[in-house]
Amino acid sequence: MIENANAVGKFKIRPAARHVFTIGEGLIKDSYSALVELVKNSYDADAEKVAIEFSAKNEGETNSLIINFTDNGHGMSFDTVTNIWMVPSTEDKQERRFSPYMKRPMQGRKGIGRYAVAILGNELLMETTKDGITTTLLIDWDEYLKPEYKYLDEIDILIEAARDNKPNGTHFEIVGNESKLIEWDQWQIDNLINELRKLLSPVHEKETLNFEINLSFKDFPVEKYNNRLIKIEPYPIVDLFDYRISGTIDELGKGTLLFENNSIKGIPNEKVEFEARISPRAKNCGVIYCDFRVFDRDPQAIENLINRGLSDPKTGNRLGKNEARKLLDEVNGIGVYREGFRIRPHGDPGYDWLELDRARVQDPSFHIGSNQVIGFIQIEPEEKSHLVERSSREGLKEDKYYWGLVETAKLVINTLERIRYSFKIKTGKAKSKRNITSKLDKVIDSSDLKVSLEKELNKIGVNNDVKNRIFNLIDNNLNEKTKIIEDVKLAIADYQGQATLGSILKVVLHEGNNPVGFISRQIPNIIDWISELKQEPTPELLDKISNRLLLLKEQAQVFLNLFSRLTPLAANRRKKADLFLLANPIKQAEAVLESKLKESNITLRLEGDTNLKVKGWPEDFLATFINLIDNSIYWLSPEQKSDKRILISINQENDNNEEITIHYRDNGPGIEKKFIEEESIFEPGFTSKPAGQGHGLGMAIAGEAMARNNGKLTAIYDDNGVHFIITLKTQIDE
Repeated sequence: MIENANAVGKFKIRPAARHVFTIGEGLIKDSYSALVELVKNSYDADAEKVAIEFSAKNEGETNSLIINFTDNGHGMSFDTVTNIWMVPSTEDKQERRFSPYMKRPMQGRKGIGRYAVAILGNELLMETTKDGITTTLLIDWDEYLKPEYKYLDEIDILIEAARDNKPNGTHFEIVGNESKLIEWDQWQIDNLINELRKLLSPVHEKETLNFEINLSFKDFPVEKYNNRLIKIEPYPIVDLFDYRISGTIDELGKGTLLFENNSIKGIPNEKVEFEARISPRAKNCGVIYCDFRVFDRDPQAIENLINRGLSDPKTGNRLGKNEARKLLDEVNGIGVYREGFRIRPHGDPGYDWLELDRARVQDPSFHIGSNQVIGFIQIEPEEKSHLVERSSREGLKEDKYYWGLVETAKLVINTLERIRYSFKIKTGKAKSKRNITSKLDKVIDSSDLKVSLEKELNKIGVNNDVKNRIFNLIDNNLNEKTKIIEDVKLAIADYQGQATLGSILKVVLHEGNNPVGFISRQIPNIIDWISELKQEPTPELLDKISNRLLLLKEQAQVFLNLFSRLTPLAANRRKKADLFLLANPIKQAEAVLESKLKESNITLRLEGDTNLKVKGWPEDFLATFINLIDNSIYWLSPEQKSDKRILISINQENDNNEEITIHYRDNGPGIEKKFIEEESIFEPGFTSKPAGQGHGLGMAIAGEAMARNNGKLTAIYDDNGVHFIITLKTQIDE
């Protein structure tokens, strides 16, 4: 109790004795994570070998766990143990950055190694030798839980040093009680082996060639592993992939990637120029190396994989279909590695940090799932990449550089997805979803049926009167179906218009946010003033209310203008095709996206014969140009240009005035020639945007909309940006 309310003093933060466990359990996820932490510390100590031995000791009715952890690193001096190892979260490795002899970049920079040994057992004996002098330290961690010790600095730790000329290195003997022993069951050991194997990068083995990890079990109560010695090696790279993309991306987000297709023999490799166009929330994270290997997991693809020679990497035995799937389940995931070591949990099966499964649900024919890819990303040290590991060792700190890594990786995957999807459409491995309305027309086309039927009827001698009655029945039936098909076409057109409306929801939210906010803030004021007016009417109050109502009217008009621009897309029933000024829906699309164009500093110019009319549905043209302009805004927005432009020109070029052409151009990054030639860009689901930022419906909707109006939307390759041509037949209203 404070007797003097004005007491003043200087005090120090004194960590509680339980601090070791409280912080340790918060920083280190589990016991095998603790051992991984010790392995990283041995690597930092220039060790070439690490030996981890598990054994059990029986003392009467109790059993205990003993973990012997030994490395042949440079060891620690008495001074290092007392002034660095004994100081949690020291900045020693932050300052040194590289190991003294092998110049390895430091893996353990957080100073949490002592927390790792604290959660592995109840007692610790550490012996570390440097230059012929061995320093010994003994800690009973249970002491830190005793009630008589309140603070960390109240517990003395005995540390001794003596010359014995042993070789350099560090040895931990960790003793745990029976509960610690029980914890290490077969499942836990399986996880440890898996973590140690995944710790080492299979892509850059040259960086870890001089580092060996051996795990052994002596008189240990887990039958599968008892008296076994296991040499830890990285998971082998599965070379029998269906598709692969790999390459280095520089600090500006640019690089040349190599796409490989092994799904069919003899397909040449393809070089792809890559540039990561990342969002404003992200920043490039230094040089990264990507290697993504993708497997089609349908039954035929799995069978092809086995036929190409897929075998068990441990035994070399040929695998069956179920075993092949199990292998892919074990090693799938996209890992992030720094200097040859994996950063957990990136790469754990089921840890979908790139949200691949979320994208695949939206379009499984285009996107790949997390269980289809075995991937490796190599990043630079923190000083170059600015990618910082969390203190808890659970992944990377989610800042602008992390999002730069995520967006770049997604764009690399998207590059693979685009080429893969285009190949599948081209080879018939995936069915094209284009031109649905023209496919509906084929359903009711009876010309081939009539020819075949007439031949068969002639063979059996059916007279003309009977044949005519049969053909009339067919025609009547088809006429009924034609009406149904036309209704379906109109419904498709409506749904496509509404899909376009959904794609510009951000515009509605953005433009509507300010007036909604203003109106919601002013209504309470007006209510208060009206109450005051009832009690004591004054001219000043009337003026206040009148002026504020005028402002509310202005803000309401903003809404009305916005909704009027969007109304054609939300029409419940389509009117009949009619003549209209072609320039009108183009201007309307510009008005809908006006705020986005201004924010991105993009100029849109409409030129040519703006008085031309066409017969059709203006809402189809509005949807088409909204999709075209919205795509241009997306790709032009990150461009560092002062003259970002969209040019739309309307022309009636041929002599007979039978055809109108609309040229749509922008000066953005353009479209890859391959996808233009194969017309992949008009496939529903095909997108060059990273997962979550595009659904690949815009160009498909635009193409279908123009086809409904007896027109054609074509993409032309252009080095200077996007170039589309819309060709329309001139129709005179009767």
